[in-house]
Amino acid sequence: MKNPFEILLDENDDDNLVFYDEENNKLEFEQIALINIDESRYAILHPVDMGYQDDDAIAYEIKEENGNFELLEVEDDDLLEEIYKRFKSLVKASKRPRK
Repeated sequence: MKNPFEILLDENDDDNLVFYDEENNKLEFEQIALINIDESRYAILHPVDMGYQDDDAIAYEIKEENGNFELLEVEDDDLLEEIYKRFKSLVKASKRPRK
C-alpha cells in the first residue's frame, strides 16, 4: 500500500489522500494538481467532508527532508497567485485540441 506522498507524487494515481493529524483525526483530500515553481513543488488539494465548499482548494508546499515528506500550507498571497496562475495555464492547455 502506498503512503499518501507516494500517491500524491505519482502522476498516474488520482486516489484521494488520507492523512491523520496530531489527534489522529482523519483528513481526506482530493488531488487537484501538482505545480512546480523553480525548485519547489506545490499540491492543490480539495478537502473532502471537512466543511469546505465544492470549489474550495488549498495549496500546500511539498517539503522533503531525508526521505520524510511534509505538507506546508501556502499562506503567502503572491505565491498563491503564482500557483493559481500556473494552475489556470494547465487547465487551459488541457482544453486545447490535440493535433
